[in-house]
Parts: sequence; C-alpha cells; structure tokens
Amino acid sequence: MNNFLLDTNRYVNKALKYSELSDDLAKKIITCNSTYTVRFGVRLRGQIYTFEGWRSVHSEHMEPTKGGIRFDMDTHAEEVEALAALMSYKCAIINVPYGGSKGGLKIDPTQWEGRELEKITRRFAQELIKRDLISPSMNVPAPDIGTSSKEMAWIADEYRKIHPADINGSACVTGKPPSKNGLVGREEATGRGVQYIIREFFRNPDLLKLVKLDNDLSTKSFILQGLGNVGYHLSKFLTEDDGVKLIGISEFNGGIYNEDGINVEHAKNILLNIIHLKTIPKQLL
Repeated sequence: MNNFLLDTNRYVNKALKYSELSDDLAKKIITCNSTYTVRFGVRLRGQIYTFEGWRSVHSEHMEPTKGGIRFDMDTHAEEVEALAALMSYKCAIINVPYGGSKGGLKIDPTQWEGRELEKITRRFAQELIKRDLISPSMNVPAPDIGTSSKEMAWIADEYRKIHPADINGSACVTGKPPSKNGLVGREEATGRGVQYIIREFFRNPDLLKLVKLDNDLSTKSFILQGLGNVGYHLSKFLTEDDGVKLIGISEFNGGIYNEDGINVEHAKNILLNIIHLKTIPKQLL
C-alpha cells in the first residue's frame, strides 16, 4: 500500500479512537467504495498512445460525490484513493453534502500541444462519463494538479454531447470558465480560502500560544510549496492584503529563497519560461 494512503488511513484510525463508533463501522468509513481503472488509446503524431487513468469513489453516503481530476505522471490508483478519502472527510467535517471522489490521468500535460491535450482529455472524459463517473447527480470533478478551467470546459462539452437531454449537464464539473457557465472567482477561491484559514488562526490566542507567535500577520514571512493556482493566489492575497513576506518557493524541480522578499507576479511570470527554479536570477525576484 502506498505511503500516502497508509498515512491517511493511519491518521483517520487515530482520530476514530476518540469517537464512539464501533470497529466495524469505522472500518467501513475508511474503506474506499470503488476505484475504476481506465486504459484507452489516442492516435497522435502518427501513432497510437495508450493512457492510464483512475476515478475513485470513497463514499456515496451523500451524492453527488465530489473531487478533482489531476494530470500528473506520478499519480496512481492508491494516491487517487487517498485523495478521494480526504474529500469525504473534508466535506463531512464542515457539513458539505457531498461524498468524496478523485480522479487522475498518468500524463505530463506539458509534453502535448493544446489540440493533442484536448483530444486526450475528451477521450478520458468519455470513458468516465459512460460509466457515470462524471455526472451532475452522481460524480462531479473539478480542477486539480495539471488541470484547469480549460480541461473542465472540454469535459463539460463532452458530457453534453453524450447526454444532450440533461438540463443540468453544465453541472457535471465545477471550475469551468465564466464564459462556459462557470463562476467568477472560482479560480482563486481555494487560495482565498487558505488565506481566511490563516487569518482565523492568527485570531485565536490559544493556538498562537501553542506555537509562540503574536497576532500581527504583517510581521510574518512564509515559504510556499508549489506556485500553482492555489499557491499563486494564496501568496498574492497574503502579500497584498495582509503584508506577509514571501521569502521562499519550492517546486518539484528545485527551490528559491530570498530573505528580502519575493515578488509573486515576477516569480510567476518567470516560472512560465524556465525549466529549473535555480536558474531564476535573484535580482528579478
């Protein structure tokens, strides 16, 4: 079993010891309901490429189930199961009426042209849609690592082609562009949510006492792990709204550190055009 899935189950088991649930019910809660593996071929560049993907449904205690789809070469079935479980727990803790699900496609999206990626995404969507693993009433994906509003628009369009009579078809995915029945503010919503959590943490004197910090956010600095959609917007909001200083960024291929502060916009623009973080000139940050 993958370490991520093991760790997830270990933490849940530890928490369940403080509950009054019976052992058999606790086991049922932890167990993932189903994980579907799909393998499909797409003709690209004069040959057929075979891709592998997954959609995991951890719990259907409430429907639809909810959870993102990631495009990543390192994703695998057990990672998807762990992420689906976390979706179940997160929704349940704050009383959001969804079960947990997650999807992944083993692919490096940067290695494909736009039209090629669209073709791959649509084929993956077809395989999931015809098995009701994408459905407004049963299973609703969202963007995740390697995916964005663009991929969600392709998936929604594919769903409408397969189910043209479904009046709720646009709700088969969230995170669509506003021009494609998406919501304004959705792209930055997760980063904004993390900002609000950090603010609430610094308003709690008991928690601050535990970590020996004062409540003045403007005197704090932070290091960011991943300057993707969530990381970028979180950094932007914390630095611009709360005066927190960004001093470091780590990515899968390296990291940068500048104790004088890193300009979020400059860092993002430069990251779009480089291969390794260590090649960023310090003076540009």
